[in-house]
Amino acid sequence: MRRLTRALVLVLIGIIFGGLAGEGLVRLGTANQKNYVIEIWRYTGLLMRPAADPAVGHEHVPGASARLQGVEISINRLGLRGPEPVPGRPAVVLAGDSMALGWGVDEADTLAAGLARRLGDDVQVLNAGIGNMTMPQIIAHWLMIRQRIGDDFPIRALILMPSSRAGLPPSSGKAGWLLRNSALAALVSTFHARLTSGDVGRDGMIAAYREAWTGPAGVARIAGAFDRLATEARADDMRVIVAQLPDTNDFRDYDFGFMARTTGGEAAARGWDFVDLYPLFAGEDAAAFQAMPGDVHLNAAAYDRIADRLAPLLATPAS
Repeated sequence: MRRLTRALVLVLIGIIFGGLAGEGLVRLGTANQKNYVIEIWRYTGLLMRPAADPAVGHEHVPGASARLQGVEISINRLGLRGPEPVPGRPAVVLAGDSMALGWGVDEADTLAAGLARRLGDDVQVLNAGIGNMTMPQIIAHWLMIRQRIGDDFPIRALILMPSSRAGLPPSSGKAGWLLRNSALAALVSTFHARLTSGDVGRDGMIAAYREAWTGPAGVARIAGAFDRLATEARADDMRVIVAQLPDTNDFRDYDFGFMARTTGGEAAARGWDFVDLYPLFAGEDAAAFQAMPGDVHLNAAAYDRIADRLAPLLATPAS
């Protein structure tokens, strides 16, 4: 029995030291900040915290900052990426997930910064984009931020920017302690998820997204989120513009038009302006507009085009 106990203890010690060595190697090997999985893991650990409202799930840590994927991301006192807001100055707000946030892009090259330059000093642009959000979470997050703003400045318009991921069902459960604190565990978990998900291929992926965006449950989920926003928009007499982001994997053989049909229909039903942003990139090489190889987030060139498209709309009255 003593020999068995000793053997088990030695095995346990070996596992612990092996895990620590693996953790060190992963962190050393990804120190160049070019591993997308690890950078997203670091983003979650360094700049996010649980939100008080379970409908939101998570929020940015006000005042926090970190260098992620080679880019500095600074969070202001409202919990938004970008400079501190100016009290009394009218604001345009971007609401969405990491695509609206500008993941992988310098602050000066984000959509929020590009719109601010085009709109001039009379208007400030607030970036309420935050990573890993579905449509109901995006709306709930904005409503939380709206309460935080209070009467500091009037909201001239809200630009809702759903990406393809925003239409998916919310993820289930929270990450455990090991996954939250170990880069090695994050890599292993991601590899395991991909290995066990089955290779559904392009057709399977499109079918899954189509069901999420156009199936009864998906449409009800999106419509319910829009209804929450509509109530707040009426109370604030706030203009809403829905700008549908395209799926960024392939701009040539594009089969995601159903996203714009869903959000466009829901926007029209509420009297909101709607813009489908896919035509800005139709037929072009998607890789030319991606943040880095292996990361399908938009880059500075993409945000520049989108800013050119949206800025004139903000200068005209609501339809």
